[in-house]
Amino acid sequence: MTAQGKKRARLIDVARLASVSPGTVSNALHHTRFVEPETRQRIEEAIQALNYTPNIRARQLRTGKTNTIALLSSLPLTIASGASKLGFMMEVALTAAIMALEKQHALILVPPGKNPLDMVTFDAAILLEPTENDPQLQALQQAGIPCITIGRTPGTPTPVPWVDLHSEATAKLLLTHLQTEGADCCALFVGHTPRTSAQETEAAYRLWCEERQEPVIYYLDEHEGETAGYRAARQMLQEHPKVNGVLVLVDTFASGCVRAFQNAAIAIPQQMRLATRYDGIRARESLPPLTAVNMHLDEIARQAIMLLFEVLAGHNVVGSCGQMPELVVRASSRAS
Repeated sequence: MTAQGKKRARLIDVARLASVSPGTVSNALHHTRFVEPETRQRIEEAIQALNYTPNIRARQLRTGKTNTIALLSSLPLTIASGASKLGFMMEVALTAAIMALEKQHALILVPPGKNPLDMVTFDAAILLEPTENDPQLQALQQAGIPCITIGRTPGTPTPVPWVDLHSEATAKLLLTHLQTEGADCCALFVGHTPRTSAQETEAAYRLWCEERQEPVIYYLDEHEGETAGYRAARQMLQEHPKVNGVLVLVDTFASGCVRAFQNAAIAIPQQMRLATRYDGIRARESLPPLTAVNMHLDEIARQAIMLLFEVLAGHNVVGSCGQMPELVVRASSRAS
């Protein structure tokens, strides 16, 4: 009984009022199968008229499902923690959590470096920037847990469904900007871990270098974090003194670069122009602030949740195109 002394409306009551089967109401509520728009409208009107709220606990007991989605990342803590404060992951998490709740699911945030299958139970997962032969992705597939990725899985002929991060377009955007601002010899710093973002960025950089310069590429260890960026920048200054622009794919590496250039009395941007990909805390609070791109992570998260529920509904889906990146110009690359 409710506080008003009335019986709580049941799913079957909604079905009767909307003149549909209980299964159709369930499909409309949980997006498990397609429901015609007119039918969905009748169901929504019946729900409002009866003030119906789904009994989530009863459904979990009946189906054995937890109604939870795990948000995972293959990036190590040395990249995601510290000044970054899980920035990339947290931006995705906020929108994803709101959308998941609208579909009666909760989002579990699993920090990098942990095997979630040993610690919590969940029905589905979103994996950020998987690596080639990603162990987390393999564990999910072996456990039969539906999953989609943000960023395509590299080296896989039939990757799991993904939301595109437009890494090639991002690299072209940043390299063109660096050149426009006067950087006539640019280097690239990328992680040596095989990720689609690193591979597509390197391919775009090598194409950009044709008829301009010889490629100058440094492959950095993600597990070394800022230290890797610092060491690579110091090494580059000795080996390639003509370089006056650097595209650093990972913002944690970029922080190390800034420190190295400042210690070597290389003025930014007068002598060295610098840009990175993710417009997060590190980029905004760096001195000088770093040029980056707005990756529209809220839209990427929205598409990720929609794609995941398509998978949960049994639909045959491949990928989704996130919104194209937009340049955010700051003092690290401005010529004047």
